[in-house]
Amino acid sequence: MERAIILAAGRGERLVNGKAYPKPLEPVNGVPLIVRVLRNLERAGIDEVGIIVGYLGDVLVRGLAEYEFDLEIRFFWNHQYDKPNGTSLLAAASFVTGPTFLLMSDHLWSPDLIHSVRRYPLAADEAVLGIDFKIDECIDLDDATKVAISGDRIMRIGKTIEGYDALDTGVFRITPAVIEALQRVEGPDGCSLSQGIGQLAREGRMRVVDVEQAAWVDVDTPLAHRHAESMLRAYGSALRPQPRAHTTSVGFPAPPPSAAE
Repeated sequence: MERAIILAAGRGERLVNGKAYPKPLEPVNGVPLIVRVLRNLERAGIDEVGIIVGYLGDVLVRGLAEYEFDLEIRFFWNHQYDKPNGTSLLAAASFVTGPTFLLMSDHLWSPDLIHSVRRYPLAADEAVLGIDFKIDECIDLDDATKVAISGDRIMRIGKTIEGYDALDTGVFRITPAVIEALQRVEGPDGCSLSQGIGQLAREGRMRVVDVEQAAWVDVDTPLAHRHAESMLRAYGSALRPQPRAHTTSVGFPAPPPSAAE
């Protein structure tokens, strides 16, 4: 049985500020972000999903109750949702008993990306992150989380680091080692996932795998939202584009003329 955790507790103010529902329920071509994530987890063969909810969490739970999934879903509550996302992951610490996918509720990706991360031979005290080397195709590089690597190990990770090699796709496969690292860096103001990953990286236990041509997008702004809708129109809900000669954004081949914005 394979497990996945989805971080879905934050406010998401850049995309849904003032709306009566949380960011994971923001429609993308008529389907909420988190529903698209769950559908592709079904396609990837995941069995059990833990969803960490916080801001307007009751609205999110009711919204998901309108859909049927071929997944066992459990909810974990993070009442400290104004703290960084590492604190949110700690709310589901008990769910991470072995290798577990860790995903963001606002990232859309092809199941092929999950398969790439799954194939990495992960040790019991390590974690692995899917990374994308196509930096020049990013539509919002300032907002992207960057990764500096040496071989298949992370050396540094963060939005503002210098001398980076690739971009963070937001798809991890973690073990209890990540929970332990977050517990070590947790403070009165909480902790970020990047802090925990950085701690593990300093110990030489944070790995990376190239997702190659697998499609993904971080739907964090109105611009990214429009781009995600264009990609879905062009390539379908599984985001499996046909190989093309060039690309225009992180992880996505350029759409055919009929789908271009």
